[in-house]
Amino acid sequence: MKSVWFIVCALVLAHVLAVAGLLAWLGVTDRLSSDRIGAVRQIFADTVAAEKQHKADAQAASEQAQIEQVQTQKMAGPPVTAEQKIAGQQQQAEVELQGILRRQREIDDLKKSLQGAQTKLQEERARLEADRKAFEEYRESIKKIEGTEQFQKALATLEGQKPKDAKSMLNALLESQRTDEVVSYLNVMDESKRSKVMAEFVKDNPKLAADLLEHLRTRGTVPSDPEARAK
Repeated sequence: MKSVWFIVCALVLAHVLAVAGLLAWLGVTDRLSSDRIGAVRQIFADTVAAEKQHKADAQAASEQAQIEQVQTQKMAGPPVTAEQKIAGQQQQAEVELQGILRRQREIDDLKKSLQGAQTKLQEERARLEADRKAFEEYRESIKKIEGTEQFQKALATLEGQKPKDAKSMLNALLESQRTDEVVSYLNVMDESKRSKVMAEFVKDNPKLAADLLEHLRTRGTVPSDPEARAK
């Protein structure tokens, strides 16, 4: 027990000597003074929360002093005359008027833009409606041509001819600008007979045969030339 007590006393004495040595070194090297000791004591005198509150109070007091200084300077200035007030009001009114006029111009420009868009939309709708009616008329014309009894008779006569003769008859119609009628015959013709007739067109005029093939492909989906249908 005496040994433990001796060790504790030795440690305490060593710490005291170390602190004394540190204080002596600070004093010799001119790093310690009564003012600094007082500053250190002041730092640890308040809690952290209290220190923050002191800083906040000081900041608020500084801002309030600045506000009061500005107000004092305003009050110390020369008084505003009635003419100056009126001039200031007129200037403010002019600024507001210019803003109103600018917004009005922007509104007018937007209205014009919308009107132009509406006009364009109406024109596009009219064009689509015209195309729709033209397409419906085209489909009806096909039904009238291919559904009549006389057409079926003419088709039967055409199918009864030799491919070369049938091609000659159709070619005569093409020369008369009756392309729609030729395509109608080819469209409803028996497939094997149509192939033979097209082969005759290929022999004499491959380009014409290709044109007829394209007309067959788009038959009933794309209106043909109105002038050609009228003839």
